[in-house]
Amino acid sequence: MKKFLCFLLVFSLLSGWACALERRVIKLGLLSKLNSSEEEFLETWKKTYAPKNENLEIIVKFFDNLTAMQMALNAGEIHEMILPDVVANYMMAVNKEYVSRLVLRSKGMGLAFGFREDSKELRDSFNTALEALRNDWTLSSLEGVYIASQSSEELAPVEFRKFDGADTIKVAVTGDLPPIDFIEADGRPAGFNTAVLAEIGSYLKKNIEVVNVDAGARTAALASGRVDVVFWYEVDMSSDTQADVPDGVILSTPYFEWDRFIHLRKAVKEHDASSWWSMRDFLEMYWIGQ
Repeated sequence: MKKFLCFLLVFSLLSGWACALERRVIKLGLLSKLNSSEEEFLETWKKTYAPKNENLEIIVKFFDNLTAMQMALNAGEIHEMILPDVVANYMMAVNKEYVSRLVLRSKGMGLAFGFREDSKELRDSFNTALEALRNDWTLSSLEGVYIASQSSEELAPVEFRKFDGADTIKVAVTGDLPPIDFIEADGRPAGFNTAVLAEIGSYLKKNIEVVNVDAGARTAALASGRVDVVFWYEVDMSSDTQADVPDGVILSTPYFEWDRFIHLRKAVKEHDASSWWSMRDFLEMYWIGQ
């Protein structure tokens, strides 16, 4: 009897050890970084964020637009989407199937307008306008109305003023970072992006024309001359290396900043024993071996 009990004890310990050593894979989705491959970005990401767990394999997959990334999540091709906190919170507010799984703090991220290298004068004029909008609290007010509220009802299109005889500045917007960069279902840009661009146009007394492009096509639209400005490039303000900013692109000062990324996944039905994505397994996956 004692031998049998010892055998059960050893078997139990060995089974637990084998489970602990089971290699897990987590597939993460992100919007395309335009100055980095998936492999290059993953190496940088792992140095900054990845847990010290040799049993965890992380795979990064880029998507040219938010819709494609959502479809991949729904199809189980990725486990989580990584988004700036304000975008993730908006997504959860409008889609109750999404839940946050993880919050990771960064050392400071921002969004900036992007221009061709030969457009320094235009870049400088945008910087002047942004400084004025910061100083009179216009930019802060727009952030409060269109971003902090997390209400889709407030993402109304903004009318651009028309200036007879003035130049027209074409700006690429994506709709892939709602509510910061938002496009209505009917294809009309709305919300914070249009509000900020309307204020800049009014300050510069220039006409603004928005052009819808996928996040993955921002630089192509800029380089081809289809647009004069890209509404956003993601900037890591703690690093000299910019994964999202290719050579030949110059930036304005950041107009929006954040310091947290949130991992979103689809909610798992309660008591769904068929899914390994339970809280218990999740914690084991991330913390075993530390």
